[in-house]
Amino acid sequence: MAKKKTEKKGFSFSKVGSLLDNITKKVPVIIESEVKDRKFIDTGVYLLNAALSAKMLDGGIEYGKIFTVAGDSGTGKTFIALSVVKNAQKSGMGVIYIDTEYSLRLDDLPKYGVDNDPEKFKLIRGNKVEDINILLTQLLDELKEEKLKNGSIEPFLIVLDSVGQMSSNKEKTDLISGNLKVDMTRAKSLAAMFRSINTDLGFLDIPMVVCNHVYLEQGSMYPKQIIKGGKALVYSSSVIGMMSKAKLKSGDEDDMDLGASGIVVTFKTAKNRLAKPKKIKFEISFVSGMNVYTGLDAFCRPEFYDQIGIAKGKEVVDKETGEITFQPGGNRWYVRHLGKSVFTKNLLTSEVFTPEVLKSMEPIVNDYFRYKTIDEIEDMAKEFDNSVKEDDTNGFEDMDNVDASDLFN
Repeated sequence: MAKKKTEKKGFSFSKVGSLLDNITKKVPVIIESEVKDRKFIDTGVYLLNAALSAKMLDGGIEYGKIFTVAGDSGTGKTFIALSVVKNAQKSGMGVIYIDTEYSLRLDDLPKYGVDNDPEKFKLIRGNKVEDINILLTQLLDELKEEKLKNGSIEPFLIVLDSVGQMSSNKEKTDLISGNLKVDMTRAKSLAAMFRSINTDLGFLDIPMVVCNHVYLEQGSMYPKQIIKGGKALVYSSSVIGMMSKAKLKSGDEDDMDLGASGIVVTFKTAKNRLAKPKKIKFEISFVSGMNVYTGLDAFCRPEFYDQIGIAKGKEVVDKETGEITFQPGGNRWYVRHLGKSVFTKNLLTSEVFTPEVLKSMEPIVNDYFRYKTIDEIEDMAKEFDNSVKEDDTNGFEDMDNVDASDLFN
């Protein structure tokens, strides 16, 4: 009787996994084997948190990712960065702040709520892209070695403010020698820097905020704003926010206030895989800074009154049944937990938006910004790629006439 042949088993995938496990003990790469909770740094504005991460209360800037905020001078880029720094320190994180403009002073930081203790905040001066690249690459490389040895490091925040003011060795050399040549090496050097540090930031779970300038496209009838420094930062960033500004007029300005008491920031997310790209607005007062509740009134609508308890209108009691119903209308906001109406100028306060109110409105806000399907994410990626190449509106239609009443139509 012939012997039955036994089939030889191939090299199983489980054995491949064992090989990879051994290799990764020596090489700084990550094998993701379990779903990890995302961690974020609060931006200081609930609506901005939601716009960046689809998480109003616990969202904001994601760990291990690059967040780029770009705009003209005076649009609030550094203010946003310092707000993130303040909240990072509140969560126990240290901060490395690279100031390429020599505009930040240590003694000014407490005015922004930032602790300038050298044990918690390192201010680095320098604007040559090669020097900053060496600094960050060597720092992150040593931290990778430390993580491989000890298993973890304490995360911290890196801020680069700004890319637009970074020079190169060639540019400096040409100027010293009197040669006014166009520097073609700067963009390549920036690309090399972000290629070098991007995955290292992810491996170490270190978030980075990058401020950048914009310029208008040349030779177009409808020029679009383009981020300075080439496309490397555009593709390395997980989230890109484009900022513009208008005058904030509170009615309390005097003759020396130049007609404004602050700025109204328009923030467009031009690239984002966590939340739908949206256009939001928030205020930065020259006196009181940012109001954490700015923009939440857009969600205080009659259809959400039962859940949130805030909307324009009033409660009406049926004289026969005693039933209380909400009647929309008017210009004042009825606040159920206060049992009274308030004017708009008194709405965005902690008395109105209590922790209970914020918790009740969080699902509504998060759902508005959250992607519903993978198709929406893929559509966003295609739209973003097209905007980088040819679109004249950063991939967004003109929404300047949109108001709160249009959000849910």
